[in-house]
Amino acid sequence: MRQSALPEDSAQQPLASATAAISDRPASQAKPVSLPVGTRARRLQRRILLRDRSLEGLYWLFDQFLGRPLVNLYRIAAMIRLVGAQARRDCSVSVRRQVWDQVRLILFHGAKPWIYYVLELYRDGGMAEAGAYMMRNEVKHGLFKALNRIDPDAKDRAQKLGDKLEVSRWCAENDIAHPHPIMLVEGGQISWPGGSRADLDRDLFVKRRRGRGAYSSASYWRTGPFEYRDEENRPVTLEQITEGLQRRSERSERERLMVMPLLHNHPAIADLADVTLITFRLITCLDEELRPVLTNAYLRSMTKLEPNWDVGWIEEYGAPIDLETGALDRITGDKPPCLSGWFDHHPVTGSTVTGRIVPCWPELAALAVKAHSIVPERVMIGWDMAITPDGPALLEGNSFLDLVFPQRVFRQPVGQMRLGQLLDFHLDRLEAKLNEPGWRYP
Repeated sequence: MRQSALPEDSAQQPLASATAAISDRPASQAKPVSLPVGTRARRLQRRILLRDRSLEGLYWLFDQFLGRPLVNLYRIAAMIRLVGAQARRDCSVSVRRQVWDQVRLILFHGAKPWIYYVLELYRDGGMAEAGAYMMRNEVKHGLFKALNRIDPDAKDRAQKLGDKLEVSRWCAENDIAHPHPIMLVEGGQISWPGGSRADLDRDLFVKRRRGRGAYSSASYWRTGPFEYRDEENRPVTLEQITEGLQRRSERSERERLMVMPLLHNHPAIADLADVTLITFRLITCLDEELRPVLTNAYLRSMTKLEPNWDVGWIEEYGAPIDLETGALDRITGDKPPCLSGWFDHHPVTGSTVTGRIVPCWPELAALAVKAHSIVPERVMIGWDMAITPDGPALLEGNSFLDLVFPQRVFRQPVGQMRLGQLLDFHLDRLEAKLNEPGWRYP
């Protein structure tokens, strides 16, 4: 599965405008480093934590060096009960080896036990590559925030990715397709940032103004003028919906809710879902010239939002996309019981996945790079996008994305990807800052 850009002689093609900014430096010419990028990232994270002398900093030191490892060691037993026998039977890995490998992952790489199975580290040579993997811990707890603050003025220039109303504003200003909010409900009060009551006579989607993913979201399908059915197939009116949202927003300041148009899947991918919107995660990163480039992309099928799918622990399926052709490869799930399960057809719908061409692929790729160019102070961003009958649309961006599932989807560690080369370059920049006596973070 190729992750590099199109060659220079295809620069006239639409996709080339999205990926031509990727450096042409091949992996064989990458700057040699003494440590794999994952191991290096974790060491720099520890340096950052040790610089913080505040009470909060002391808490995070305790969390990282004592609390978190002890909790994760305790969780090994539960993970073995869940999937240990299956791994022994299907993958010929003894339970003793599984336990020992997970202990090493926790103590040396700050990983959680379930990562051992999701990343297939039980494979021959898998543990030898552990240092090349990026774990959730360093992304979420300090390192990537520091990367985004290498430039001392970056914080003042930063556009907000977490505030969906703010994202909607700068998407409109920069001609980026995006589902703009019709109604906002905060503290029990209704406002109209991008529409009127008449605009609600359609399929609707409700989500938090802040927050990631689909948590606390809801969908409503229009059945008549201002009449709908909810996710449990119950009839509701617009008045019932708005009253319920007002009550939710009064209970908590976190319940700042946006009502938006409910997007629908492009016909070419609609058979990969029942009721949910198929999304695409596109990862962009600043290259050596600090230009945003597309490094990875994969399709996401969100099982947790499909009310009629019985898939056990699995919350989503993912299939990698070839950046040059837009072709999908085999699909897999995101939880330990999946082990080495990879499929040419969707495990639930049965539709063909491998070899299918993503519709509007050049436009989708270009949209991700264009969006990152508006927020260049962030080193890496994971963009969630959709492809509707009208074309690609940006849903949201996350500059602290979890890299574990993408590494599973592509069946290789970040350290073996173009993304790993770029992250290593930015770790160089960060390390230089950490070596400056006067540099302060955060």
